[in-house]
Amino acid sequence: MVFALLYTCILSLILAVTASEDTSAQLVCSDSSFRLSNVPGATVLSITTEEKKNVNTSALPPLIPGANDVSFCGVKVYVTHPGTNDKVLIETWLPLTQEAWNGRFQGVGGGGFATGLFEFGLGPAVQAGYAASSTDGGHPVDFIDATWLLNEDKSINYGLLNNFIAKSVADMILVGKILAEQFYGKKPHHSYFSGCSQGGRQGYALAQRYPGLVDGILASAPALKFPGVVMAALWPHVAMRESGVLVSNCEFEWFDKKVMEACDILDGVIDGVIGDPDACDFDLLALVGESLECSGHAIEVTLPMAEMVQKVRSGPKTPFGTVIWPGLAYGTSMKSLVNVSIDATGMRIMQPQTFLDNWVKVSLLKDLSFNTSALTYTEYLALWAQTEEEYSWIANCDSPDLSGFYEKGGKLLSWHGTSDSSIPYQTTTAYYDRVKTLTGGVVAVDEFYRLFLAPGVEHCGLGAGAAPANALEQLVKWVEESEGPETLEADKIEEKGQIVKKNLCRYPKRLKYLGLGDAKQASNWGCEEIDGYEDTNNEGYLGSFKDKLKHATFGMGF
Repeated sequence: MVFALLYTCILSLILAVTASEDTSAQLVCSDSSFRLSNVPGATVLSITTEEKKNVNTSALPPLIPGANDVSFCGVKVYVTHPGTNDKVLIETWLPLTQEAWNGRFQGVGGGGFATGLFEFGLGPAVQAGYAASSTDGGHPVDFIDATWLLNEDKSINYGLLNNFIAKSVADMILVGKILAEQFYGKKPHHSYFSGCSQGGRQGYALAQRYPGLVDGILASAPALKFPGVVMAALWPHVAMRESGVLVSNCEFEWFDKKVMEACDILDGVIDGVIGDPDACDFDLLALVGESLECSGHAIEVTLPMAEMVQKVRSGPKTPFGTVIWPGLAYGTSMKSLVNVSIDATGMRIMQPQTFLDNWVKVSLLKDLSFNTSALTYTEYLALWAQTEEEYSWIANCDSPDLSGFYEKGGKLLSWHGTSDSSIPYQTTTAYYDRVKTLTGGVVAVDEFYRLFLAPGVEHCGLGAGAAPANALEQLVKWVEESEGPETLEADKIEEKGQIVKKNLCRYPKRLKYLGLGDAKQASNWGCEEIDGYEDTNNEGYLGSFKDKLKHATFGMGF
């Protein structure tokens, strides 16, 4: 009897050890597999699980591909924040085996007015081996609708706004890492966050407000001052309404083509991309008198039309000429920001942009029936001042103080397309320059924060330019092997299937064609210093950072 009992115990131990070492064995996905005490500042309401196999997820072009045949343990956690009456979903997808898990965690950012992307981001992350999480911030997952910001009495729901800006993203990462540890029996050896646009802003928010929560952040085309981004996008309609000169989408597109014809060659090759927008000094007024055709109508370019195009491109200014927001860089499509059509009779019709409408109607006017295309210049400036006063403290993620992030060993990898009409790349370079000034120069900043510009790339990877192809992998190499990227690999698949490859330059350098060989190959391009760029004397990051920060300014602007 004793021998039999001893044999049974030994056999059970052997089987247990064997099972624990079998990394291909499927792990148990059930509600009982997880236990979660309250998240700091939040109360856990429920945890549910569902095993999913051979799932295909949709793509969100151009940056996010669809995932095929992924299997995972899906965990839904609902939390609430005391005093807010919110109910926030945090959804985590966990590869079903130790073998399928790469040992890492990835938080996935949102876009538009959606705090998270869910399957769009989770599918590719799991396919790459990550345990990954997304969150809804306690409101509907909708890129355009922002009505959730309003309470029934038309006051702003600052609890949900705070969730959207950063809080729920931080909760998501905390919860996701805990769930991964409980499922696999060990903590993720490294944690990451990735996002573009609002997701990019969320990444910067993590670096500024929650340093140490993740090891690496990939933040693309960040809306660092989100309220300003939305207000600036209203500028074309305000400018045209005020003057009575309505320029149609078709006409803006014609002007865009003329700019491209003049400045495409400046980087050394004609490829539909203006490599350095600052080098383009095209005079739009020189086009006065030329003709074009739109909707079957022959149109002559008039001086008022050309002046309006220039005004739209230059961006909003105060009555005294002070720049409020950077204008559109040459090579950026202007037509994407206007909504003016010409009907069969030749009448011009201007319609507001839905996405822009939501922020102004909901957060500022609290009137969903207001027609933003009727805004006057005076009203526009007043609304801009209002949005700065009421929302900059919570929605802007542009503090140059990254000392906590640096001290925790974090790495921030960021890129921005130079043809981005939604969020001008100059807002990100301006932020980088502020961080650089505080930290003592480019060499100091490079230790933890690197920015790359993508010529000809529109918002989050669209456009004619080559967009980063494997930036997350390069970030992982930087974090885990201390190999910071000097260039960022990028590609573009053309209509005929040809692949254009570029190695994007680390700001403050720019791409330049070397003059020989196939311009579609990255090896035939190099990086050169930007003329006139002023670097700060490198004094070392920690040496004078704290003292400099005391004297830093955090005022309006970009």
